[in-house]
Amino acid sequence: MVGQEQFDLVAQKLSKNKSFARRNNKANEHLLRALVSCGECMLASIAVAKTFGKNNDRKQRYYVCSGKFNKAQSAPEEKCSSRYAPAEQLEEIVWKDLCGVLTHPESITDSLRRAHGGEWLPQELKARQENLRKGRSALGRQLERLTEAYLGEVIALAEYQRRRKDLEQRDESLAAQERQLRSQSHQRMELVGVAGSIENFCERVGGGLADATFEQKRKLVELLIDRVIVTGEEVEIRYVIPTDPSSEHVRFCHLRSDYL
Repeated sequence: MVGQEQFDLVAQKLSKNKSFARRNNKANEHLLRALVSCGECMLASIAVAKTFGKNNDRKQRYYVCSGKFNKAQSAPEEKCSSRYAPAEQLEEIVWKDLCGVLTHPESITDSLRRAHGGEWLPQELKARQENLRKGRSALGRQLERLTEAYLGEVIALAEYQRRRKDLEQRDESLAAQERQLRSQSHQRMELVGVAGSIENFCERVGGGLADATFEQKRKLVELLIDRVIVTGEEVEIRYVIPTDPSSEHVRFCHLRSDYL
């Protein structure tokens, strides 16, 4: 048994949920459905349509922060003060930016290289590897001469041990730098492969952007955009780019451990 007030609130919330549900909102196409968040309170924004005019014959679509419906949503006690975001303008901005990203994949690969610290050129990598190799070879020759000096009784055992230990420590330091450089080199080679895969994906997808249907646009948006955050007049688009063919068919949100 529940009180009448609680029953009415539950009924109101169920009514709101029904009106917002995708299965019951097929009259309007919202390209960014379930992908927009409010930058003010970070709650999800809901795709809605408003009718106006003398005969309610005009319609305007919006993305509205769910925090403005605090009685129907799990939100703070005070309603969010964010403005309604006109859907048509927001979708145009996001789609234009997405097309720009796909037609200029170098912006993605450049960001990827910076994120992985891949600023070195291949010749610089090789030059540093060669310098380390020469340095270790020189230390090896010094150790040989030191041993010969000890065997020839030119230096005492204590002096030999001290100088040998110093040379071995310097050699180990260079060896550690070599290992680190090899790791960075392998990482760079993997990065080149990932960058090539991204460029290939963009080339395949970019050719059909001009004639894409709404369904095709929606699939691309779902695949490549994790979140669109609207704060006043500012729009932040958080992209997720497939790095190999197997990831082109899985939405990024499905990979999150907390998705369910």
